[in-house]
Amino acid sequence: MKYFSAILAAIMLFFNSTADAKFKLPAPYPTTEFEKMEYPPVYPTYSWEPLANTEFYLVQVLDEDGKVIRELLNKEALNRVTDWEPFNQIGKFYWRVCVVDKNKKQLSDWSESKIINVTAPVAFAALGDSITHGGASFIPAGQLSCQWETYCQYLIKNIGRSGDTTEMMIKRFESDVLPFQPKVLLIMGGVNDIRIGSNADDVIKNLKILREKCTANDILPVFLTLTPMNDELMTRVGIPFAKNWLTEQKKINEWILKNNGVDVTERLVDADGTLRATLTPDGLHPDMRGKMFIGKAVEKALAEKYFNFIYGVKEW
Repeated sequence: MKYFSAILAAIMLFFNSTADAKFKLPAPYPTTEFEKMEYPPVYPTYSWEPLANTEFYLVQVLDEDGKVIRELLNKEALNRVTDWEPFNQIGKFYWRVCVVDKNKKQLSDWSESKIINVTAPVAFAALGDSITHGGASFIPAGQLSCQWETYCQYLIKNIGRSGDTTEMMIKRFESDVLPFQPKVLLIMGGVNDIRIGSNADDVIKNLKILREKCTANDILPVFLTLTPMNDELMTRVGIPFAKNWLTEQKKINEWILKNNGVDVTERLVDADGTLRATLTPDGLHPDMRGKMFIGKAVEKALAEKYFNFIYGVKEW
Protein backbone atom coordinates (compact mmCIF):
# COMPACT_ATOMS: atom_id res chain seq x y z
CA MET A 1 0.00 0.00 0.00
CA LYS A 2 2.89 2.32 0.87
CA TYR A 3 4.50 1.71 -2.54
CA PHE A 4 1.18 2.17 -4.33
CA SER A 5 0.68 5.55 -2.66
CA ALA A 6 4.18 6.65 -3.68
CA ILE A 7 3.58 5.64 -7.30
CA LEU A 8 0.22 7.43 -7.32
CA ALA A 9 1.83 10.56 -5.89
CA ALA A 10 4.55 10.46 -8.57
CA ILE A 11 1.96 10.10 -11.34
CA MET A 12 -0.05 13.04 -9.99
CA LEU A 13 3.12 15.14 -9.71
CA PHE A 14 4.02 14.35 -13.34
CA PHE A 15 0.61 15.34 -14.71
CA ASN A 16 0.45 18.45 -12.57
CA SER A 17 3.87 19.61 -13.73
CA THR A 18 2.90 18.88 -17.36
CA ALA A 19 -0.28 20.89 -16.93
CA ASP A 20 1.76 23.80 -15.52
CA ALA A 21 3.95 23.87 -18.64
CA LYS A 22 1.79 25.62 -21.23
CA PHE A 23 3.58 24.22 -24.27
CA LYS A 24 6.07 21.40 -24.75
CA LEU A 25 7.84 22.95 -27.76
CA PRO A 26 10.04 26.07 -27.80
CA ALA A 27 9.22 29.01 -30.04
CA PRO A 28 10.43 28.89 -33.67
CA TYR A 29 13.16 31.33 -34.72
CA PRO A 30 12.11 33.85 -37.43
CA THR A 31 14.53 34.22 -40.35
CA THR A 32 12.91 36.96 -42.43
CA GLU A 33 14.73 40.27 -42.65
CA PHE A 34 11.87 42.75 -43.02
CA GLU A 35 13.25 44.79 -40.14
CA LYS A 36 16.37 45.41 -42.24
CA MET A 37 14.35 46.55 -45.27
CA GLU A 38 13.37 50.16 -45.78
CA TYR A 39 10.47 48.86 -47.87
CA PRO A 40 9.14 45.34 -47.12
CA PRO A 41 7.63 43.47 -50.11
CA VAL A 42 3.96 43.93 -50.97
CA TYR A 43 3.71 40.11 -50.93
CA PRO A 44 5.76 39.16 -47.85
CA THR A 45 7.15 35.68 -47.35
CA TYR A 46 7.42 34.81 -43.66
CA SER A 47 10.13 32.26 -42.81
CA TRP A 48 11.58 30.55 -39.75
CA GLU A 49 13.85 27.72 -38.65
CA PRO A 50 11.58 24.66 -38.34
CA LEU A 51 11.69 22.45 -35.26
CA ALA A 52 12.35 18.71 -35.45
CA ASN A 53 9.33 16.45 -35.88
CA THR A 54 6.93 19.30 -36.64
CA GLU A 55 4.72 19.87 -39.66
CA PHE A 56 2.36 22.81 -39.23
CA TYR A 57 3.07 26.45 -38.38
CA LEU A 58 0.75 29.39 -37.89
CA VAL A 59 1.77 32.96 -38.71
CA GLN A 60 -0.10 35.89 -37.22
CA VAL A 61 0.21 39.50 -38.37
CA LEU A 62 -0.76 42.13 -35.81
CA ASP A 63 -1.34 45.84 -36.07
CA GLU A 64 0.30 48.37 -33.75
CA ASP A 65 -2.48 47.89 -31.19
CA GLY A 66 -1.88 44.14 -31.03
CA LYS A 67 -4.98 43.19 -33.01
CA VAL A 68 -4.56 40.13 -35.24
CA ILE A 69 -5.29 41.20 -38.82
CA ARG A 70 -4.04 38.14 -40.74
CA GLU A 71 -3.44 34.45 -40.06
CA LEU A 72 -1.54 32.15 -42.40
CA LEU A 73 -0.92 28.39 -42.19
CA ASN A 74 2.24 27.14 -43.87
CA LYS A 75 1.10 25.30 -46.99
CA GLU A 76 4.01 25.85 -49.37
CA ALA A 77 6.92 24.62 -47.24
CA LEU A 78 7.93 23.57 -43.74
CA ASN A 79 9.88 26.77 -43.15
CA ARG A 80 7.85 29.52 -44.84
CA VAL A 81 4.55 30.87 -46.08
CA THR A 82 3.81 33.68 -48.54
CA ASP A 83 0.90 36.07 -48.10
CA TRP A 84 -0.82 36.25 -51.50
CA GLU A 85 -3.06 39.13 -50.45
CA PRO A 86 -1.32 42.48 -51.09
CA PHE A 87 0.09 44.13 -47.99
CA ASN A 88 -0.74 47.68 -49.00
CA GLN A 89 -1.78 49.14 -45.65
CA ILE A 90 0.45 51.94 -44.40
CA GLY A 91 1.68 51.70 -40.82
CA LYS A 92 3.68 49.58 -38.37
CA PHE A 93 2.82 45.91 -38.10
CA TYR A 94 4.31 42.86 -36.43
CA TRP A 95 4.41 39.16 -37.24
CA ARG A 96 5.03 36.05 -35.18
CA VAL A 97 4.93 32.28 -35.68
CA CYS A 98 4.20 29.21 -33.58
CA VAL A 99 3.96 25.44 -34.06
CA VAL A 100 0.42 24.05 -34.37
CA ASP A 101 -1.19 20.70 -35.12
CA LYS A 102 -3.32 19.95 -38.17
CA ASN A 103 -6.32 21.49 -36.40
CA LYS A 104 -4.38 24.72 -35.70
CA LYS A 105 -4.09 23.94 -31.98
CA GLN A 106 -1.05 25.77 -30.62
CA LEU A 107 1.86 23.51 -29.62
CA SER A 108 4.66 26.00 -28.95
CA ASP A 109 5.23 29.46 -27.61
CA TRP A 110 4.98 32.35 -30.03
CA SER A 111 8.22 33.52 -31.57
CA GLU A 112 9.59 36.98 -31.00
CA SER A 113 7.42 39.55 -32.79
CA LYS A 114 9.20 41.05 -35.82
CA ILE A 115 8.35 44.45 -37.27
CA ILE A 116 6.95 45.19 -40.75
CA ASN A 117 7.10 48.94 -41.34
CA VAL A 118 5.03 49.92 -44.40
CA THR A 119 5.53 53.49 -45.65
CA ALA A 120 4.54 55.67 -48.60
CA PRO A 121 5.24 57.43 -50.87
CA VAL A 122 8.35 55.87 -52.44
CA ALA A 123 10.68 57.11 -55.15
CA PHE A 124 11.14 53.77 -56.89
CA ALA A 125 9.08 50.59 -57.06
CA ALA A 126 9.54 47.36 -59.02
CA LEU A 127 6.62 45.48 -60.59
CA GLY A 128 7.34 41.93 -61.72
CA ASP A 129 7.14 38.19 -61.19
CA SER A 130 9.22 35.80 -59.05
CA ILE A 131 12.50 37.21 -60.35
CA THR A 132 11.52 40.56 -58.86
CA HIS A 133 9.69 39.08 -55.88
CA GLY A 134 12.78 37.14 -54.81
CA GLY A 135 13.34 33.67 -53.51
CA ALA A 136 12.96 30.26 -55.06
CA SER A 137 13.19 26.71 -53.78
CA PHE A 138 16.64 27.40 -52.37
CA ILE A 139 15.92 30.50 -50.25
CA PRO A 140 12.79 32.26 -48.91
CA ALA A 141 11.81 35.56 -50.52
CA GLY A 142 11.83 37.38 -47.18
CA GLN A 143 15.62 37.51 -47.05
CA LEU A 144 17.68 40.35 -48.44
CA SER A 145 20.19 38.24 -50.36
CA CYS A 146 17.61 36.78 -52.75
CA GLN A 147 16.14 40.10 -53.97
CA TRP A 148 17.83 42.00 -56.78
CA GLU A 149 16.57 45.25 -55.23
CA THR A 150 19.02 44.66 -52.36
CA TYR A 151 22.01 45.08 -54.67
CA CYS A 152 20.89 48.44 -56.03
CA GLN A 153 22.13 51.54 -54.24
CA TYR A 154 18.70 53.17 -54.42
CA LEU A 155 15.71 52.22 -52.29
CA ILE A 156 13.16 50.22 -54.31
CA LYS A 157 9.74 49.01 -53.17
CA ASN A 158 9.30 45.34 -54.13
CA ILE A 159 5.92 44.80 -55.85
CA GLY A 160 6.88 41.48 -57.44
CA ARG A 161 4.56 38.48 -57.22
CA SER A 162 5.74 34.98 -58.07
CA GLY A 163 4.00 33.37 -61.03
CA ASP A 164 2.75 36.61 -62.58
CA THR A 165 2.22 37.17 -66.27
CA THR A 166 1.99 40.69 -67.72
CA GLU A 167 -1.81 40.36 -67.78
CA MET A 168 -1.79 39.66 -64.02
CA MET A 169 0.39 42.72 -63.46
CA ILE A 170 -2.16 44.87 -65.29
CA LYS A 171 -4.98 43.55 -63.09
CA ARG A 172 -3.20 44.40 -59.84
CA PHE A 173 -1.76 47.76 -60.87
CA GLU A 174 -4.33 49.86 -59.00
CA SER A 175 -4.29 47.80 -55.79
CA ASP A 176 -0.55 47.14 -55.58
CA VAL A 177 1.22 50.07 -57.23
CA LEU A 178 -0.90 53.18 -56.64
CA PRO A 179 -0.97 53.04 -52.80
CA PHE A 180 2.79 53.65 -52.80
CA GLN A 181 2.78 56.56 -55.28
CA PRO A 182 6.15 55.78 -56.89
CA LYS A 183 7.84 58.38 -59.03
CA VAL A 184 9.49 55.64 -61.13
CA LEU A 185 8.08 52.15 -61.72
CA LEU A 186 10.61 49.53 -62.84
CA ILE A 187 8.71 46.89 -64.83
CA MET A 188 10.16 43.45 -65.54
CA GLY A 189 7.39 41.24 -66.90
CA GLY A 190 6.98 38.66 -69.64
CA VAL A 191 9.17 35.73 -68.63
CA ASN A 192 6.20 33.65 -67.51
CA ASP A 193 4.24 34.69 -70.61
CA ILE A 194 6.79 33.36 -73.08
CA ARG A 195 7.56 30.35 -70.87
CA ILE A 196 3.95 29.15 -71.26
CA GLY A 197 3.81 29.95 -74.98
CA SER A 198 2.58 33.55 -75.36
CA ASN A 199 3.96 35.46 -78.31
CA ALA A 200 5.99 38.65 -78.20
CA ASP A 201 3.26 40.83 -79.73
CA ASP A 202 0.83 40.00 -76.90
CA VAL A 203 3.45 40.71 -74.26
CA ILE A 204 4.39 44.04 -75.85
CA LYS A 205 0.69 44.96 -76.02
CA ASN A 206 0.42 44.37 -72.25
CA LEU A 207 3.59 46.33 -71.56
CA LYS A 208 2.10 49.25 -73.49
CA ILE A 209 -1.03 49.06 -71.30
CA LEU A 210 1.17 49.23 -68.20
CA ARG A 211 2.95 52.23 -69.68
CA GLU A 212 -0.38 53.96 -70.26
CA LYS A 213 -1.45 53.27 -66.67
CA CYS A 214 1.79 54.75 -65.40
CA THR A 215 1.45 57.86 -67.55
CA ALA A 216 -2.15 58.38 -66.43
CA ASN A 217 -0.97 58.36 -62.80
CA ASP A 218 2.08 60.57 -63.27
CA ILE A 219 4.51 57.67 -62.87
CA LEU A 220 7.58 57.23 -65.06
CA PRO A 221 7.66 53.63 -66.40
CA VAL A 222 11.08 52.05 -66.92
CA PHE A 223 11.09 48.61 -68.57
CA LEU A 224 13.76 46.06 -67.73
CA THR A 225 14.69 43.40 -70.27
CA LEU A 226 13.42 39.87 -69.77
CA THR A 227 15.96 37.59 -68.15
CA PRO A 228 17.00 34.47 -70.10
CA MET A 229 16.23 30.83 -69.28
CA ASN A 230 18.23 27.61 -69.47
CA ASP A 231 16.42 24.79 -71.30
CA GLU A 232 18.62 21.98 -70.04
CA LEU A 233 18.29 22.85 -66.36
CA MET A 234 14.54 23.52 -66.57
CA THR A 235 14.05 20.14 -68.23
CA ARG A 236 16.11 18.48 -65.52
CA VAL A 237 14.03 19.94 -62.66
CA GLY A 238 10.68 19.62 -64.45
CA ILE A 239 9.82 23.27 -65.17
CA PRO A 240 7.71 23.37 -68.38
CA PHE A 241 8.58 25.87 -71.10
CA ALA A 242 7.73 26.69 -74.70
CA LYS A 243 10.45 25.75 -77.19
CA ASN A 244 10.34 29.15 -78.94
CA TRP A 245 10.89 31.25 -75.82
CA LEU A 246 14.27 32.60 -76.95
CA THR A 247 12.87 33.97 -80.23
CA GLU A 248 10.02 35.70 -78.40
CA GLN A 249 12.34 37.01 -75.69
CA LYS A 250 14.61 38.66 -78.27
CA LYS A 251 11.63 40.43 -79.89
CA ILE A 252 10.39 41.76 -76.56
CA ASN A 253 13.83 42.88 -75.45
CA GLU A 254 14.40 44.69 -78.74
CA TRP A 255 11.18 46.64 -78.17
CA ILE A 256 12.16 47.41 -74.56
CA LEU A 257 15.58 48.73 -75.53
CA LYS A 258 14.07 50.87 -78.31
CA ASN A 259 11.82 52.40 -75.66
CA ASN A 260 14.60 53.59 -73.38
CA GLY A 261 14.57 50.40 -71.32
CA VAL A 262 17.34 48.94 -69.19
CA ASP A 263 19.32 45.86 -70.24
CA VAL A 264 19.81 43.61 -67.19
CA THR A 265 20.84 40.50 -69.14
CA GLU A 266 24.41 41.31 -70.20
CA ARG A 267 26.12 39.38 -67.39
CA LEU A 268 23.48 36.64 -67.22
CA VAL A 269 23.69 35.15 -70.71
CA ASP A 270 26.05 32.58 -72.20
CA ALA A 271 27.23 32.46 -75.82
CA ASP A 272 23.88 30.98 -76.92
CA GLY A 273 21.80 33.69 -75.26
CA THR A 274 20.55 31.39 -72.50
CA LEU A 275 20.91 31.79 -68.74
CA ARG A 276 24.36 30.78 -67.58
CA ALA A 277 24.20 27.47 -65.71
CA THR A 278 26.53 28.82 -63.03
CA LEU A 279 24.00 31.54 -62.16
CA THR A 280 20.84 29.49 -61.61
CA PRO A 281 19.74 26.46 -59.58
CA ASP A 282 16.76 25.61 -61.79
CA GLY A 283 17.23 27.28 -65.18
CA LEU A 284 14.57 29.93 -64.55
CA HIS A 285 15.52 31.93 -61.45
CA PRO A 286 18.88 33.70 -61.25
CA ASP A 287 20.72 32.86 -58.05
CA MET A 288 22.06 35.42 -55.59
CA ARG A 289 24.97 36.37 -57.83
CA GLY A 290 22.59 36.69 -60.76
CA LYS A 291 20.34 38.93 -58.67
CA MET A 292 23.36 41.07 -57.86
CA PHE A 293 24.08 41.52 -61.58
CA ILE A 294 20.48 42.64 -62.14
CA GLY A 295 20.56 45.07 -59.21
CA LYS A 296 23.82 46.63 -60.32
CA ALA A 297 22.57 47.05 -63.90
CA VAL A 298 19.47 48.84 -62.58
CA GLU A 299 21.59 51.01 -60.29
CA LYS A 300 23.81 52.10 -63.19
CA ALA A 301 20.83 52.97 -65.36
CA LEU A 302 19.09 54.94 -62.62
CA ALA A 303 22.23 56.93 -61.93
CA GLU A 304 22.84 57.69 -65.62
CA LYS A 305 19.29 58.20 -66.95
CA TYR A 306 17.00 59.03 -64.07
CA PHE A 307 19.10 60.97 -61.57
CA ASN A 308 16.44 63.72 -61.28
CA PHE A 309 14.17 61.19 -59.55
CA ILE A 310 16.73 59.82 -57.11
CA TYR A 311 16.60 60.40 -53.39
CA GLY A 312 16.96 58.21 -50.32
CA VAL A 313 20.37 56.74 -51.12
CA LYS A 314 21.24 53.80 -48.86
CA GLU A 315 24.11 54.06 -46.43
CA TRP A 316 26.48 51.16 -46.89
